[in-house]
Amino acid sequence: MAQRRRQEQQMKRHQRIITALCIAGGIGAVLLSVLICILIFNPFAAHVPVSAPVATALPYSAAEPFSLSDLTTAQVSQIRKNGRITVSDGPRGVSIGDTLEKLMERLPSTIVETHENSALTGMQSEEQIILYCADYFENQNGMMTVLPPRGLIDVDNGEIIVTLLAPTSTYPAGTKDNYGAYEHIYCVYTIDPETMTIASIVLGIDQ
Repeated sequence: MAQRRRQEQQMKRHQRIITALCIAGGIGAVLLSVLICILIFNPFAAHVPVSAPVATALPYSAAEPFSLSDLTTAQVSQIRKNGRITVSDGPRGVSIGDTLEKLMERLPSTIVETHENSALTGMQSEEQIILYCADYFENQNGMMTVLPPRGLIDVDNGEIIVTLLAPTSTYPAGTKDNYGAYEHIYCVYTIDPETMTIASIVLGIDQ
């Protein structure tokens, strides 16, 4: 009788063990499936922020001369209305207080010639560097002419002045010394010679 009771207890124990193993096996299979899903899909991966886009190029080419496209619509409207305006933030991201070096970095620089002659045309002065230009030549009167689009650096009475001049539309074929008959925009930077920073910026239009 006692032996039979022991056998029944052992059988119940075996059944409990088998049941426990089955339950554990089922749980293990579920956990294994979850683990496989985690490894494959990695839903708990640390959030990696999307990299900010690479800074786009500035809306101009430093290899190209200053032109009408460097001005905003509002600036063009103002200079057509007023002839000229003074601004604190000029073309190509150059502002009052910025260095002459920064301005030079944002313009073409094919310095071609320095003049020390009073018999010059247009905005030229006795001490001048041609930063860039479409062409330069002596006109029929023997005076030097610098064809826009052009950038000039003048030293006048101790002031350093950078003048950018460009036609608002393409010149007709053959335009040379008579370029002044067409409409132009200009940007004039006055440089403080002590700090070599920009003291004023003037935008304008003339014909």
